[in-house]
Amino acid sequence: MRRKFFILVFLSLLSMASQFVILKNGKAVVLKDDGTYEEVILVEREGKTVALKKDGTWESVPEKNIFVETTSLKKNGVPDRDDRSDLVKELIGKWVSPDASLVYIFEKDGKLSIRQNGKWRDTTYKVDDVDINMRNIVVNVGEKGRVGFLSFGGENWVLHIDEDGKTLHNDSLKLKTFKDITLFKR
Repeated sequence: MRRKFFILVFLSLLSMASQFVILKNGKAVVLKDDGTYEEVILVEREGKTVALKKDGTWESVPEKNIFVETTSLKKNGVPDRDDRSDLVKELIGKWVSPDASLVYIFEKDGKLSIRQNGKWRDTTYKVDDVDINMRNIVVNVGEKGRVGFLSFGGENWVLHIDEDGKTLHNDSLKLKTFKDITLFKR
């Protein structure tokens, strides 16, 4: 009896329809019935599309689902890709804290040099997301590899560039140290 109950619950969960949406940053999410969402990775498996969830489970994507690609438009109707790349261009260069104890050097080819406490460390970075309105850039620092949207190693930094384009705040570092670390472009 218990086994039949679990099978019935499992089948009812599988029968619930989910909505899959592809966001403008390329990430895919599944919209749940309770109004929440979960980021998933879409892969092809045996000719069918499968959504891999962060907890290791997967869900088959029905063929009848409609994938929606969202985009934001500027007032003149042109996608904001140019603004995104301009903000990323502002990130390239040397950023130094007022006391010179922290230095970031972002290069165009994805290399990042960090000097902290007098020691240099070379690593890599990849821009994962850009929010023009908030002037935030999410970069994955020290990533070892990537399969689709799945990243191995590294950590995500949320970097905020002020309107002047010469002041950088590492919001992720702010959460760790409870101090606003400000760097200036040199």
